[in-house]
Amino acid sequence: MLFRLLTLALLLGSMPLQAATADEEFDDYREIFAMLGERHADAVVTVKFVMSVTNSGNEQRVEDRTQAVLVSADGLLLVPERTISLDFSSFQEGSQGAPVAKSSDFRVRLAGSDEWRPADLVTRDSALGLAWLRLRDPQGELPFIDLSRGTPAKPGMAFFSVLRTSDEYGGVAVFRPGLVLGETHTPTFRLLVDGVPGLAFSHEGLPMGYVDVDLAQLMRSRNTGIGMDMADMVLRMIPVEKVAAATAQAAKLPIAGE
Repeated sequence: MLFRLLTLALLLGSMPLQAATADEEFDDYREIFAMLGERHADAVVTVKFVMSVTNSGNEQRVEDRTQAVLVSADGLLLVPERTISLDFSSFQEGSQGAPVAKSSDFRVRLAGSDEWRPADLVTRDSALGLAWLRLRDPQGELPFIDLSRGTPAKPGMAFFSVLRTSDEYGGVAVFRPGLVLGETHTPTFRLLVDGVPGLAFSHEGLPMGYVDVDLAQLMRSRNTGIGMDMADMVLRMIPVEKVAAATAQAAKLPIAGE
């Protein structure tokens, strides 16, 4: 119950974030979506995992799922770090003894398959908020996204995200537009965007960066008060060159614990 309440709070806090309407140059997305589907849809897969939430010595296990991206032909997967572990004490000052969540039993379903195949944690980068899994026994070369062939994201640029639905909608690929709203150097350089979590692509199909939510910041700013100051209600984008460099390092590592 606690885990569900915390999840609901996060969802409610993120409700004002909606995909932006890109400029009129992209009023008709059909050609872009067709291109993204042909080039990249098979590299976007679903990952299921079991998250164990410990609070005051009590443990609750909940099955969850996330979007993942294949970033190598031998089964290296890019996922958000929040799906690996989560310390709820970071959401609010003075919240010692807050729940801690850790995940295990990772399973991957590739595009066009009904089989859930095991995967293992390779490493994580807390500074970037990213983590990497590796599929066991990939059985041949897999479709993947080459992060080294990216393009820089700049404020004012539109981007496009590829996601995969649940079984309720047949596990099909769907596409969402987004917009780079601005950038900040406080406390470090970050691109501020409107869109959905996941790998972002240009209208030419090149990776631009990885979009994710800063859960701690979102929880702190979810109550905007009567002034309705919405400027902080944004997602962040990690520039593609940083994602590519970290992925190249992860590709050299064995699975965690080996």
